[in-house]
Amino acid sequence: MEQRLGLETILDYKMSTDEGEVFGLALTYERLYQKILGEHPDGRNSLPRRTDPRKCYLFRHCWKMRRETRGLFEFSEYKNFIHANLLIIKMHEGHIEPNCVCGDKAWIRYKVWKRRYDQKMAEISATPPPPSVSTTDPKLIAELDKTKKFLFERCEGEPSLDKFKGFIDNNFFKFWVVSGKVSPFYVALSPYLTKLGAQDKLFEICSSSRGVIENTITEEIRRYFAYEFSHEVS
Repeated sequence: MEQRLGLETILDYKMSTDEGEVFGLALTYERLYQKILGEHPDGRNSLPRRTDPRKCYLFRHCWKMRRETRGLFEFSEYKNFIHANLLIIKMHEGHIEPNCVCGDKAWIRYKVWKRRYDQKMAEISATPPPPSVSTTDPKLIAELDKTKKFLFERCEGEPSLDKFKGFIDNNFFKFWVVSGKVSPFYVALSPYLTKLGAQDKLFEICSSSRGVIENTITEEIRRYFAYEFSHEVS
């Protein structure tokens, strides 16, 4: 009979608090995999029952997922994050294994799902929905979404003005803009970069013209930015 995994597993292997949380995420992944695909998860998509779970493929990728997304949403939202990725990949008949919940593609899949989910919940509850991006190029929105994920990861949580100042003083921001990690649309819209007087120097090294970027920014984009980057705007 297959050994059950739970609190006793955390105690048996003397897991830290962080490891225990990741273990819980891996169990959530297993359950959602079986629910969405209608089949028992194979070895790469499940935790071992007789050896240390921390050494398996699924646990390592759940750890990476958690590290990449810390501060971006409440811990309880990870269930939706995993669900969105498994569901969308299944709909597109893609191959599913734990690395699908890591990286920029996983974040964009979740953001697309979350916008639709929030819109539906707003209709059901008759409350104002989050800002619409229906008339904006999806690639532009993806740029802002990926920039947000990247900055939260580099800041190990919610960005702050002090952390940004350190990044600018050490020329990290210049490298991030040149390498495409930080979108020029973010540079144009960021209150933090405005307060630090960094926009002009960053636009000097942007591949896109500042005038073109600013002329592309609509009120819809500004509302979306204010919603997604509320920690800067408030």
